[in-house]
Amino acid sequence: MKYRLDVAPSVVAEARKVYLYRETEKKGSGNRFVDSLVECYVRIKANPYAYQVRKDPFRHAYLHRLKFRVVFKVEGDLVSVVQVRHTSRKVSKRFGP
Repeated sequence: MKYRLDVAPSVVAEARKVYLYRETEKKGSGNRFVDSLVECYVRIKANPYAYQVRKDPFRHAYLHRLKFRVVFKVEGDLVSVVQVRHTSRKVSKRFGP
């Protein structure tokens, strides 16, 4: 089955903030974050059910070599990304640990 990926506007805004922060801290670090995020989206889109449900209906995927996670849910052929967050942030009651 082919899945469609929908990234919430709030996720795009948060990813932009992370990119800008990382770029100001170290040149090229923001690009590394974006590359890892895109790669994570590709993995999720290829097989969203490979990721365990953390808090129904949300699943989590981790960025390669970075301490960020992508929170998403699957409804039919639509994968909706609802959050990108650093793993050191306080656990979300809505999306689970």
